[in-house]
Amino acid sequence: MKRICLLTLPLLLVACRSVGTTYTRPAQALPQAYSAPGGTVALAPAWWKALGDAHLDALVQKALTQSPSLQIAEARLRQARAFQGIQDASGGLNVGLGASVSRDRISLNGEQLAFMPNRNLNPNMTNHQIGFDASWELDFFGHNRRLAEGAQARTQASAERLRDASLILAAEVARAYVDLRTVQQRLRVAEESLETHQETVRLTELVVRTGEGTQVDLQRVQANRSTFEATLADLRLELRQQLATLAALTDTPIQDLERDLRDPISLMAVPPAPAAGLPSELLEHRPDVRGAERDLAAASADVGVAKADRYPRFSLVGNGGWSSIQSGTLLANASRMWSVGPQMHLPLFTQGRLKNQVAANVAAYDAARATYRKTVLEALSDVEVALTRLSRGEERRLQTEATADRQRRIFHLTTRQQEVGEVSRLNVLEARRLTLLQEDQTLRTQAQSLKAFISLCKALGGGWNA
Repeated sequence: MKRICLLTLPLLLVACRSVGTTYTRPAQALPQAYSAPGGTVALAPAWWKALGDAHLDALVQKALTQSPSLQIAEARLRQARAFQGIQDASGGLNVGLGASVSRDRISLNGEQLAFMPNRNLNPNMTNHQIGFDASWELDFFGHNRRLAEGAQARTQASAERLRDASLILAAEVARAYVDLRTVQQRLRVAEESLETHQETVRLTELVVRTGEGTQVDLQRVQANRSTFEATLADLRLELRQQLATLAALTDTPIQDLERDLRDPISLMAVPPAPAAGLPSELLEHRPDVRGAERDLAAASADVGVAKADRYPRFSLVGNGGWSSIQSGTLLANASRMWSVGPQMHLPLFTQGRLKNQVAANVAAYDAARATYRKTVLEALSDVEVALTRLSRGEERRLQTEATADRQRRIFHLTTRQQEVGEVSRLNVLEARRLTLLQEDQTLRTQAQSLKAFISLCKALGGGWNA
């Protein structure tokens, strides 16, 4: 045992090092600020609650607890954690215990008895054995350490993918809900407009019969009514589609959603724009960027593993126990056995396999680095586009609302003019039609602003302030 310790001591004194490059997050050239201004309100963890709709809050919560897409991401995270536990355990001391009983027969003509002068022996025997074996790899070149680094990075990447899936799901539910409520309000406006078109056709028919109108006027208003009936059918189909989308996102039967969301409510007000922060903060706030960075760290560890495979691997192995052909003497001192010593494995001729494995892992690292850079650029673009859309959308919404106010005033003036006999009922119906058309446009611009707000919250990484 002393000799064995003396032989292995120099190996233990060798400076342990991990081959490959120690990973650091690559530097990124980022702008100092966004071109479009953001707000000053900090994002809350449940950012969708800023829209102030209890139905939306319930739908998002249901989606985050019942969605199959999140269940898939959560299962993959548990799988990655299990793989990390396996890898962490593989590099340490491994000890096993075994026991066996076997009935054996030795060949009388075999080499085991060939040189024995007296072979008048019973070749049949029962062998009893109990013992343990142990092994410990001396990780001089960081093979196991790099494997553990890669497993840890992949677990962290899986956690970020779960967060990213949650963020995307919440944003998709919010967008679908805004579309649903918008379509419901547009349907209400469209039904009022259809009544206006129908009354216009009826009055025009009367005017034509009295000789004060022409068939061209009648054909025109009838064509307008037919066109609007088709628009109304499209809106009803879109309403069904939004219900189906929400049903899929929240794992809820569409009949339940029809019952719970049947009554139309006013479209939510557009919340104040959230603070965008600095472009450099996206590296920490966006889960997809963090996940891509962890994938890059795992790829870097894989390069170290491949390089370490080209170096010798050293292990201390040992076993011990008791063995006897008689059960009564199994635990006697004479039945003891043991073996301990170092082992080394050095690949000498692999026909380029290990060299090509290093090259393959380096290429995978380069691809992961490019993917990380691409993800960062896409994140910056998402924020820039969302900021611009929200800013421009709010400008259009305010202009549209001002136009709608003017059109409502025109309608009220036209109504009073009819009351005093200055204009006909057809003029009032035309003013009413234009008012409802402008109200529909206002609903659409408000929905665009709401969805731009949702996109900005998603682009900034959700409620990262908390």
